[in-house]
Amino acid sequence: MKKNLSLTDILGLYATHIQSKHPRKKAQEIIAQTETAINRYTLPGWGLEPFKGRRPTRVEIDRATTFKKGINVEQFTTAKEAQEKAFELLQPSDSSKEVYSCRLKELVSWSSQEGWWPGNTLPEKSVDCCGGRRRRGYGIMAKTLLTSRSALPPYGLQPEQVSEKLKAKTELFYKFRTSAHCPGRLEDPVKTTACSDQIGLVLHLLGWFHHYRGVPLDELSLNTLIPPVELKYAASKEAAAIMAAKAGEYVDCWVCEFSNFLIEERGAKSPHTRKNYLCALLAVAKFQYHNEITSSDYSEVPAVKVLRGRLSLGTKELNNHIPVADIDKKWLDLPQVLELIVEPLRDECQPKLACGSPRSLKATAYSFQRYLLWGCFTYSPPRRQQEFRELKMALECPVKRPVDVPADGLYQPLPTGRNRDRNCGYLSRTPDGRWFKDVTSESYKTGKTYGNQELEIPNVQFPDGRCFYDYLEAWLYGYYKMPDGSWRSCGAAFKPGEQEVGRLWPGRLQFEAVGEFVFVRHNGTPFAEDSMASYISTAAHALTGQRLTPHLLRDIFATHFLDNGASDSDIASLAYGMGHSPQILRAIYDRRRPVQKHRPIQLAVMELVQKSLHPDSTSD
Repeated sequence: MKKNLSLTDILGLYATHIQSKHPRKKAQEIIAQTETAINRYTLPGWGLEPFKGRRPTRVEIDRATTFKKGINVEQFTTAKEAQEKAFELLQPSDSSKEVYSCRLKELVSWSSQEGWWPGNTLPEKSVDCCGGRRRRGYGIMAKTLLTSRSALPPYGLQPEQVSEKLKAKTELFYKFRTSAHCPGRLEDPVKTTACSDQIGLVLHLLGWFHHYRGVPLDELSLNTLIPPVELKYAASKEAAAIMAAKAGEYVDCWVCEFSNFLIEERGAKSPHTRKNYLCALLAVAKFQYHNEITSSDYSEVPAVKVLRGRLSLGTKELNNHIPVADIDKKWLDLPQVLELIVEPLRDECQPKLACGSPRSLKATAYSFQRYLLWGCFTYSPPRRQQEFRELKMALECPVKRPVDVPADGLYQPLPTGRNRDRNCGYLSRTPDGRWFKDVTSESYKTGKTYGNQELEIPNVQFPDGRCFYDYLEAWLYGYYKMPDGSWRSCGAAFKPGEQEVGRLWPGRLQFEAVGEFVFVRHNGTPFAEDSMASYISTAAHALTGQRLTPHLLRDIFATHFLDNGASDSDIASLAYGMGHSPQILRAIYDRRRPVQKHRPIQLAVMELVQKSLHPDSTSD
């Protein structure tokens, strides 16, 4: 570290040290008292005009800030003497003397142990040491409540409550929805995860029928939700139409009752919640009637019409809906995300602690994976977390090495056609050293609209000489130590005699990953939806106290660029990178407050008014 530090720099370093050692509240108290010890009771000993009142004015604070920048390390070594002069000048109470002299002594004591202290021969921090552990002062993330609603007992069916008959029927529903081709289905298949989520919602609805309508467990079935009626081959079309209409009325009746239950008894007032249930029900209705229709839009099925009508009402509600969750407990602006979360997580990717003690291989692997996920979500337009949960890499190489790959170069190919899972995206590295994420139309939510996308992963360059690809390749292939103590990816070219390999850090291999998944849990299995979201959000909460989710990053990106006047072409590119249209970006992800939306036109109007009042003035 450089020795030409100012007092401002020293206080910044000390604040980071205190934050790494103490809970948030205690750290804030120590830092505030240290600032007072310096500003009010030390700077006057060096010649700064003392603060006049109990609370310093903005002018006084600015003057102290400027003054501290002019105090170098050598002058700071006389801080105790300067404080004694200030005490003589200001005559504070004995209790104030005790508190603020103690804080100054702690600051000087810590400073004297650092490599930049004059005459100190202690070694600087090794290049393979972390800057500090993640702060834990914000407590358990689950205790940062986003709503005032208390937890309620579950009402959905538990696995042991699902009868064999119902289980067999849901398996048929799953096959109908997800198989490449299925008789009677006139729509494209859905992803397996989406169908599994809908089955979970169906079991919630059936649990409600059991607990609140008293339907016995052995009588619960998909017919309970959507009664089927024979239409295509009915002996009497009129009678069949009447029965189908009654089935539609039955569905409308219980859906309204269930919606009121969600609002009044469960406190679930979000239209999003009701829309999820309605979408699951619509899928069940199509399954129940897929052999009875003659038109692909199910127009002859009243139950489908009812559900579509309720969905339309839910969409209108969303336009004026105020989110239930406290957004202020989740939100950070994009620059804050990069500064307060992503960069500290990168700094954590070292094999040793700040004190020089070695970290465990598993702890280091966790750090790499956490940082890489946050980097993937923030160094380019954030994709849906499902794409990262299911992201894979080929585990085989071509039989013949491509001619454009250097002899000592790294090449990560895409899998061959027959070995590729079309429902997942794949990482690949081109011979010229660029990494790409290749996503098929089947592997992401809006793929039917936007098709196959080949998205380059940006290779961010950092001030310390590293780049994002260093971390990515270290995670995928492991890494080893260099003679200066730094690390290097095993994917990089190895030159015997120039590099020291004392210990191998295995990266992703530490978790004994099962299959081709790029990101895995500690036992090597792929992430589930909730586990990846928690893995990412927990890191944000530990560093900032904010419950920031992967999906909220999409809102943060859209809001940042819209609020900073990005051009239409930039917004279109951002939307494409996020996997949807500019219209959807503005309609769904724009979280600007009314004052932010109004500001640009207000400034334009004011400029016009000023020009009308001063028509002869010319701009500089």
